[in-house]
Amino acid sequence: MATIEKNNMTTKGQENLSLEDSKLPLERLFDTANAKVLDFLFSNEDLDYTDNEISELAAIPERTLQRSLQILLHEKIIKRTKKKGRVFYYTLNLSSPRVENLFNYVNSTLIYNLDQFPQKPS
Repeated sequence: MATIEKNNMTTKGQENLSLEDSKLPLERLFDTANAKVLDFLFSNEDLDYTDNEISELAAIPERTLQRSLQILLHEKIIKRTKKKGRVFYYTLNLSSPRVENLFNYVNSTLIYNLDQFPQKPS
């Protein structure tokens, strides 16, 4: 996962790029725990995680995360992949057209943000 440092950059002909844009694409757009969950899962799409792992790694309080997981499950944006004991594992529902659209948005936003940084002269 790419890390963006917070700072301001000025380039010829461009405005300041304040990296309040350092927020991940969905978090910046929605600024909710749901978006943090999705940004985390998009960044780690080929793995599945327990609620405790998501809570810790995405910095979301456990109670808030439980509400988000229920909403995202209901909307079929995420899915449970397996259960070990009483613990469920979650991942993106890659067969959902909505997830595909969100994935396209995330990728295009990341590419756009990278294109805004000045290029080193060759």
